[in-house]
Amino acid sequence: MLMKDCIFCKIANHHGRQYDHETPNFVVFPDIHPSAPTHLLIVPRKHYHDITVAPDELWTEVKHIALALAKKLNVSGFRLALNNGDKVAIEHMHIHFLANFEKDRHV
Repeated sequence: MLMKDCIFCKIANHHGRQYDHETPNFVVFPDIHPSAPTHLLIVPRKHYHDITVAPDELWTEVKHIALALAKKLNVSGFRLALNNGDKVAIEHMHIHFLANFEKDRHV
């Protein structure tokens, strides 16, 4: 399901757009307000408010996408962050892929 007024639904389903990575279920693109030198968003094409309503198999695909991104970007480590419930800024599930920051840095 897509939500007419959801910015991530529009971005994730914009045909002809270039993404950093894409699968039938997800797209990856840079965060416009990065919190780390490498800050990408892993966004499902379908609208889910957050992980509490998303199908379990999406998490497995997120793992594979994150590992593919790490290999493609040649990073030795990364952080995945996900906000849920009243902590979401945009009400469309998305996972932050963060890399190339100091290990002890708060991001």
